[in-house]
Amino acid sequence: MLVAITHYDTISLQPNSGANGEFAGLMAIKKYQESIGEGHRNICLIPTSAHGTNPATAVMCGMKVVPIACDDKGNIVIEEVKKAIDTHKGKISAAMITYPSTFGVFEARVKELTDLVHQAGGQVYLDGANMNA
Repeated sequence: MLVAITHYDTISLQPNSGANGEFAGLMAIKKYQESIGEGHRNICLIPTSAHGTNPATAVMCGMKVVPIACDDKGNIVIEEVKKAIDTHKGKISAAMITYPSTFGVFEARVKELTDLVHQAGGQVYLDGANMNA
């Protein structure tokens, strides 16, 4: 119908927003965890340096957002990640990291953060929203 109305050769209804990719990624994590009997996991760790859509996407996926502080240079405070993992033991579903962050930081400790989340039973979603810039 849109081709007929617009007289274009073809039409694509593919969403342009990266938030759709975030949603798909977190839903994949959620469904994976359900498939292995871990569907109770509902905590998503999101640094304050993350892309603005990350918290909204996590909430849309039924997750509870736990913000993770950043230092004065924009780096994720790993001690905050450890504290959140300890506080929400057994409920960590995911961490969302924007890479580079909204502050323009490529996290020097991203491997350590990823290892911590994996050890806690969670998955890590890397948002490349700022990569093009």
